[in-house]
Parts: sequence; structure tokens; C-alpha cells
Amino acid sequence: MSKLVVVLADTDEKYLMPLELKFIEGFGDKANIEIISDKDYFKEYFSTLKKIDILVIHEELYTRDLEKHSIANLFILTELNGVSATEDLSTNKIYKYTSVKEIFNALMSTTSTKSLRPVHQEENKVLMVYSPSGGAGKTTVALGLCAAFAKCHKRVLYLNTETLQRYNFMLGNKGFCPLGFEKHLIQQNENIIDYLPGVVGVELFDYLLPFRQSISSLNINMEHYKHLIERVRLSGQYDYIVVDSSSDFTCEKTMMMSYCHKVMIITRQDAVSVSKLEGLLANIDCSDNNKFMFVCNKYSGESVNSLISNNITNKCEISEYIGSFDLDYSNFNLEFLAVNKHFQKLAYTII
Repeated sequence: MSKLVVVLADTDEKYLMPLELKFIEGFGDKANIEIISDKDYFKEYFSTLKKIDILVIHEELYTRDLEKHSIANLFILTELNGVSATEDLSTNKIYKYTSVKEIFNALMSTTSTKSLRPVHQEENKVLMVYSPSGGAGKTTVALGLCAAFAKCHKRVLYLNTETLQRYNFMLGNKGFCPLGFEKHLIQQNENIIDYLPGVVGVELFDYLLPFRQSISSLNINMEHYKHLIERVRLSGQYDYIVVDSSSDFTCEKTMMMSYCHKVMIITRQDAVSVSKLEGLLANIDCSDNNKFMFVCNKYSGESVNSLISNNITNKCEISEYIGSFDLDYSNFNLEFLAVNKHFQKLAYTII
């Protein structure tokens, strides 16, 4: 099999170095990578017809003369913030000063590059969103995080594991999971992935449709969800699986916390929420900052912050304070959450 031909062209040589390293990391010896930073060499290189699989080029170097070459995937680096497709479906504009990792992910997420699989695939991750107290806005945070991941070109599956599932009132699809899927879930069917297309909703990200009946009445437990997650991970369909968990604290919850790569714990600043957070911290070890993240939701600078007054911040570090915002659910959409600066910051922190 012939090697991929990748050309990275920009007059800023220092800028190209980390981008080149990312392509080497991604494709190894499966690609020939050409770096062009000199304008004279650029003219010389393209003086003869070239066949290129991926060309990443600064907008100042790009001319219509390049159209005579066989370029399968053209990406133009722009210094204007934002990413947009051009009229040519094989051409995309990418903001130059985003992270190298996100540039590479953006390149590999386009339709025309789906077949160009990197040698080293990053391990998909499971993230659990949990709150020891009800009403903390846990589901909104979980959905916002999924939306922000999706905006970062990540493939995301959202799993709601609450006993009563009605989160779909926040989504475009108000439907429920078709009857029969719960049997495959409970029986831990090895081929359960084959049934996902009929039970997964697709919007900005994918999500398992909610069960109309309570999961306790269906005899579904966390072990069943864990089996589903393991099969999904093996399939490689998603980069992130976000598990939205109910507020009760059980052995099943601690099992899922241990299993997940990261656990995001949502709290509020009021005395009741802080008291319940203290109870959680007394029962589990959350000292691993790489695994546990703490987020204060619905924060108000005008109210007493019991997280500070009760010295909780000495036991856990609050990664983000998310202010209250009014949600008109009649006009609600996931794009609203995706552009929220707090959810974007959390997503970048995890990525």
C-alpha cells in the first residue's frame, strides 16, 4: 500500500514544527510528510504536477493555480477566528491559532478524510457526571459538556442512567427508547452494538433514547450500563461516553466511579448542597485530581458561598463556577449550550 502524501505549508517554520510532530504521531511511517516554509521552494515544489492526499496551507500561500494539482483534501489556515467550509466540499478553512491537537482532529473529522485512519487512535474515554444533591443542574451540565465536546469535533454518546428519564424535553427528539432494547441490555447481549442505530437519537451528539418506564421497574442496573459502555468502547464509534447519573449514593455508583476515566461532581454553593458534598467526601477518596473534577453550578456572587465558608475548598478544588442562566425550554437547543464559555472551558480541560 502506497504511503499518504501530506504537505504542510506556512512561512512560519516554528508554527509548522508541532503540527508536523502531530502528523508523525498520528500516521507514523504510513505517510510522507513534506514541510514547506520557504516561498521560493514552494514555487519550485508546485512547478510540477503533484498528487497530494492532504494539503494544509496558509491562506497567503494559497492561489487558484493549485487547482491544477490532484489534491484530495485541502485545508486553508486562516487567521480569522472560526471554521467554515468553502464552496468546494473538499476544501475547508481552519483557524490557525487553535491547538495543534484540535487542528488535527478537525482535519480527520471531515467527510473526505474518514478513510485516512491514523495509526495511533487515542483511547476513548468514559466520563461520569454526578451530584450528591438534587437540583444542582447536573443533566444540563452533562448535556452542555457533550455539546462542547461535539463542537471540538469529538464523537460523543450521552447515556442517562437516572431512574426516571425525561431529559428528552430538552432535545428536539421527544421520543422514547423502543420496547425490547431493555432485554438486550439486561441480558448483556454481546452484539448489543448492532441494535444501537434504532435506539440512539442523533442531534449535535448521539444519545441513548430515554426509557419511558423507570429503569428500576425494567430491572436495569449499573452493571447492565457498564456492559453496554464496554461494547461501545470496543466498537470505537465514540471518543467520549458521558454517563449522567442520579444523585443517590450506592455501591453501584461507586463501582461506576471506579470504572470511569473521569468523574465530574456537580454542587451548588448553598449550605444544603455543601453539606451533602461533605457527606460524599467522607465516604470516597476524591484526592486524585486527574480523575475527579468539582464544578459549582448555578453560582451567584450575591449569595453566601458555603463552599468557602465551610472550608470545603481545602478538601477539593472547584474547577469551574457556572453562573445561573435562564433557559427558555420552548426555544431551547443544544447549540445554546455548546457555545457557553463554561462548558467550552470544561471540555478543553478534559480534552
